[in-house]
Amino acid sequence: MKASLGKSPDLDDESTSVEAAVREIYRPILRGYFIVYASYYSVMLLLNWLGMPAGSEFLRLQTLTFIAVCLAMGSALRMRNPAPGKMIEALLLAMNATVIANIYVALSIGFVPEKLTYFIIASMLFALASTSIWQSVCSIVLAFVAMSAFAPRLDSGSLAAYGYLTFGAAMSSIAIAYYLRKAIARIAEANLNARQKLTSAQELSDQLREDSLSDSLTGLPNRRAFFARFNQYSPTTDDPSKMDRGNQNPSWLILLDLDGFKAVNDIHGHLIGDQLLIAVSERLRSFSPEDIHVSRMGGDEFNLIVSGNLTQQNVLERSKALLAEIAKPYLVDDRQVLISCSAGCVRVDSGNHAEPQISKADYALMEAKKQGKNRVVVFDEAHAKQAGVRFRIENALRGADLESEISVMFQPQFRLGTHEIVGAEVLARWTNPEVGPIPPQRFIQIAEESGLVAKVTLVVVKKALEEMSASEMQIPISINLSGHDLLSGPVIEEIIQLVGDYNIDPSTVEFEVTETAMMADIEKAALNLNRLSTLGFSIALDDFGTGYSNFNYLRSLPIKRLKVDKSFVENPGDPMAEKVLASLVGMARVLGVNCLLEGVEDEISLVMAKRAGAELVQGYLFAKPMNADELMLLLSDKTRFAEQSKAS
Repeated sequence: MKASLGKSPDLDDESTSVEAAVREIYRPILRGYFIVYASYYSVMLLLNWLGMPAGSEFLRLQTLTFIAVCLAMGSALRMRNPAPGKMIEALLLAMNATVIANIYVALSIGFVPEKLTYFIIASMLFALASTSIWQSVCSIVLAFVAMSAFAPRLDSGSLAAYGYLTFGAAMSSIAIAYYLRKAIARIAEANLNARQKLTSAQELSDQLREDSLSDSLTGLPNRRAFFARFNQYSPTTDDPSKMDRGNQNPSWLILLDLDGFKAVNDIHGHLIGDQLLIAVSERLRSFSPEDIHVSRMGGDEFNLIVSGNLTQQNVLERSKALLAEIAKPYLVDDRQVLISCSAGCVRVDSGNHAEPQISKADYALMEAKKQGKNRVVVFDEAHAKQAGVRFRIENALRGADLESEISVMFQPQFRLGTHEIVGAEVLARWTNPEVGPIPPQRFIQIAEESGLVAKVTLVVVKKALEEMSASEMQIPISINLSGHDLLSGPVIEEIIQLVGDYNIDPSTVEFEVTETAMMADIEKAALNLNRLSTLGFSIALDDFGTGYSNFNYLRSLPIKRLKVDKSFVENPGDPMAEKVLASLVGMARVLGVNCLLEGVEDEISLVMAKRAGAELVQGYLFAKPMNADELMLLLSDKTRFAEQSKAS
């Protein structure tokens, strides 16, 4: 490394940059150096004006002092910004020469031997405030020459003393400055190397990110590639100039989601699931012409961007054909695997942002799933209205103070014949200050789909237990659990804790679950249900008869009650419905579980319940949902209730 600038022989290409870095480190030091001189000579300019008589000597000294002030101030201003190395050296040399001239003239006017130390001090400053050795040496040599002009006025002893002192001070200052500059140069070089490595790493990272636009499993374009392509049709910023004006043709976005893929993973394993995804990707790739961009978003989700001026009917036909192709059997590892697919479509609006359009397609996909899967739904105005309402409710749900906004009602359950109240189902009611009252079916569904249902469940459980404890209710209550609640260990744990906190007997609390809720993960559901049952809670299977109606659940799970869905009494003209109802009630009796029939709303449904042999019923014919006070009043007035029942 070269001493003055820290130049390394293996860094020839970088030396200029290193020198620039050293100058940049020195720049604030040099600015301070010039500011000090500007301040000093400004004071001297004033003192000379006040203390010296007018004359040629005064004029000569004041002129040099004024030049020093101007030069120092101008150099200090220039040092506020980076400057070329030659300019810095020229400014320093000019400043140093001006300082020497000032000292020389001042001593010429009034020579005092002790003032020769000014040259010594100046030499030290020159050495320390220079960006290169040669510039320091030039300034120090000038100081020596100016000082030697006064040698005839000194005796030999004083001359030798001042000479040795000046030489020693200059050499020591040069040595200090040399190693200081060497250290600064090394720091600058290390910093430069670090920046270059960081820049190289960033460039490599950017390149890898640009190259990684393919899904590693299927080889299809991935999520990032999808957004890059989709943003050509829909702006991602408020600046319309960033849109690709070459892609203005009306286009369609189609979201695909495989139906039953989780079951394939659960039954055959993830390796077979991965091979199935590859096979599905191959069909998508071969089915899609050049005007369709296919990408895998992750999991079992795929997206299609369709270019060209296609009508809604064209998109429906092509999408249905694609779903038919996907639904054909697959031979994976000598196993035949069947799977279907649902699709949600939306026309791309080039004047709108990407996010809301993707949300619309996702909403259409969700509707396709709700309608039975393996179908295509195109987002339309009706969906837009429904989505708007759903968005308002979901937003309100996310920001709601559920503790104060949710209330609970109780719908009594009765034993036929005696009209005895055997329990009450807890029903949630939500009134939001902004949206108003929201039907329970609506907000519960949205809460489940948005992952907020656990918050609702815990508030409902807490409020129901509060009412039960405050009123000393003597009948059991039934509380619905969603699929998310049933599969969440922490939620189950918190429910158990709440029951303990209110000192409620677990045998007086029943939890209702549906077959659909258990289907997502039957093992985890069974684990939590058995845990609740072991603690003394009763478990009811809700909406029985509308799902798979799997009686294995009654043998393998701790089910104590069946709640038969109200759909069996809603169509009294269907003889098959009454036969199925009688079979369900009889099967429950054989298996030793209670059976409760929901939806007994009128005399006809009551007659059907009696013919089927149902013992327990629930419905508006007997009692509407009511608050805790009304329920307690009903319980305490059994005579009046019996009369009302006979009159009905």
